[in-house]
Amino acid sequence: MTTEIISMFYPIIIIIGVIIIIVVVLWQGMNIAKTQMAGDQKMEYQKLAEQATAAEQKAANSQQKIEESLEQINARLAAIEKLLSEVQ
Repeated sequence: MTTEIISMFYPIIIIIGVIIIIVVVLWQGMNIAKTQMAGDQKMEYQKLAEQATAAEQKAANSQQKIEESLEQINARLAAIEKLLSEVQ
């Protein structure tokens, strides 16, 4: 009788074992995919940070050029004001 009970539950035990193996494989596969996505996100954030740094440097350079142009305009304006005051 014990042998009959064991032989009756044997297919169920095998099915449960296979299901456990499938679940473990899927679980590990999801962990691997999650790790890869995290690495990809990190690379994207790094690229974004590099782009932001480059844009900030470009803006600083443009601001410096504008400042230099404004200084030249102020110098010319001062020369024109001096010339006009001498003419009067």
